[in-house]
Amino acid sequence: MSEGNASCTVQIRELTPRDAQALIQLRVQCIGHDPHSFCVLLDEERQISQAQMFSMLQRFQNNPRSMLWGAFYGDRMVGMIGLESLAGQVRQHRGIVSSLCVLPEFRRYGIGRALLEILIDYARTLPDLRYLILEVSASSEAAITLYQHLGFQHNGVEPEALHYDDQFIDLYRMNLRL
Repeated sequence: MSEGNASCTVQIRELTPRDAQALIQLRVQCIGHDPHSFCVLLDEERQISQAQMFSMLQRFQNNPRSMLWGAFYGDRMVGMIGLESLAGQVRQHRGIVSSLCVLPEFRRYGIGRALLEILIDYARTLPDLRYLILEVSASSEAAITLYQHLGFQHNGVEPEALHYDDQFIDLYRMNLRL
């Protein structure tokens, strides 16, 4: 990342089980910074072991209809996004976009947009996939704006879907026809 010209060069690639520890660190940092933007509490996320994350990454790697990507600045994972295909013949035409996050100090460099564009491009190569769907915290204004700029449309609200301490937060549902 260069402060002078506000540029940031990252490499985006598919995550593998070898990335388990880096993924844990990224998620803990992102959840710690924006706790209301995730459907998990920081204490819960910290309980995920490297073996559990390794297993989850293996599951993704073994399913061509699901994928996790990481954005790397040098050796440091600074962002991620996931695509999960729904199981079963009647739902397999929809894919779930999950876990878009970028470390705060790497935001506003287009990393989130690049991750989402790679996911959309990949989804369009999957023959039976017709829709991408996602849920986003109503408090995540930057993410909502990004999704809208890339064609996602609101299709519902789940009121008070998340509960943090004494605060309830709505979830917006959005989709993109591929």
